[in-house]
Amino acid sequence: MKRAVIVLLLEDDPTHANLIKRGLHDFDGSIVVEQIFSTEECLELLKKGQKYDVIIMNYDLPQKNGTEVVRKIRGEYKFKKPIITLMGPRHEVYAEEVMKAGATRYVVKVENYYNHLPLVVRDCLKAGAEGKDRVAAQRPQAPTAQIIQFTIDEQAVEGVKGESVLEVARRYGIKIPTLCYDPAVSTFGACRLCVVAVTQRGWTKLHPSCVFPIKEGIEVKTAGERVLKARMMLLELLMARCPDAENLKEMAEELGVRKTRFPVSVNGDKCILCGLCVRVCEEVVGVGAIGFAQRGLHREISTPFIELSDSCTGCGECAKICPTEAITLEYIDEKIRKKRRVVAVKCDGCAEYDNRACVINCPTGALEVMPIEDYLSKHKISFNIELRELLRQSLEEEAEG
Repeated sequence: MKRAVIVLLLEDDPTHANLIKRGLHDFDGSIVVEQIFSTEECLELLKKGQKYDVIIMNYDLPQKNGTEVVRKIRGEYKFKKPIITLMGPRHEVYAEEVMKAGATRYVVKVENYYNHLPLVVRDCLKAGAEGKDRVAAQRPQAPTAQIIQFTIDEQAVEGVKGESVLEVARRYGIKIPTLCYDPAVSTFGACRLCVVAVTQRGWTKLHPSCVFPIKEGIEVKTAGERVLKARMMLLELLMARCPDAENLKEMAEELGVRKTRFPVSVNGDKCILCGLCVRVCEEVVGVGAIGFAQRGLHREISTPFIELSDSCTGCGECAKICPTEAITLEYIDEKIRKKRRVVAVKCDGCAEYDNRACVINCPTGALEVMPIEDYLSKHKISFNIELRELLRQSLEEEAEG
């Protein structure tokens, strides 16, 4: 009789947890999943000596402190079995840290990641105990004729025709800095920070990796004097435009850029014109309420005729995807939701705010529509005083009208 494989799943989102459980069970009926909802529960179970074959933990759950949790599991509780961390695309920058802390694999939570997860579990169980090798996630399925082989930093890699250099590099855990890229939307190539040196047919040129399609036999260098000089110049230009953007300062500090040689803008604008907000509004939300306006030095992100767009729902997706916090949820609350009398409430699911736009576009159905009165009684603590008062006034006016 086949021995059951006991998996401890640290995931607080019930929808994603159910998808993971179903995927694991369909893959192998002998896999038993025990779900917990907090890191405290996980550490307490290990402290009591509970035995598990694999731990799967959501890195995003412990408020960006997943690396420390992995380190505690490895160090304090001497857990010798595989640890698989699930990381959102935004937290993939911590992948190297979490691998050094003792994780066996990390899986980026892109579309249908839970279908690939059983294969990772199988590979980890075959490999045995601890392992710190960074292993590429499964590449998209395609006929053999479409598989393309090339090198990144002298490492042999494979990709599928149509993929970009950046996509393949991320799948293999090779870090390339970028600000304008997000797997949820189409590529734009605006910030150019993902520039790499590509050698083909004996010629070497710099290309933005997010829009450069992979080709057979090319050699890609993600660092080197020429590449670093280009990135430093681009960071200086961006710092001159947005001197108050904190993540720009962090990226510049990593490359040794202390200041910019160009005239610094004094308007306090944090927008780097990456276009992420425009693309997510059009491609994901399906509204297209914002876009580029003006040209040249006066180019900006704006609404039609610089007025509140009738199609804007105040969903907050533009704020969530903005890499420099040029758009914030507080700004949306003040400029859009209050004028529209849209009630914004904290969400316990996959988004930071819950409203009808999120419900319609949620890919997993984790959000549901319910009367606002029921939502108020269910999530009373989540409302701040100002928004609760706004809701009360709205309900009173509706009753009078």
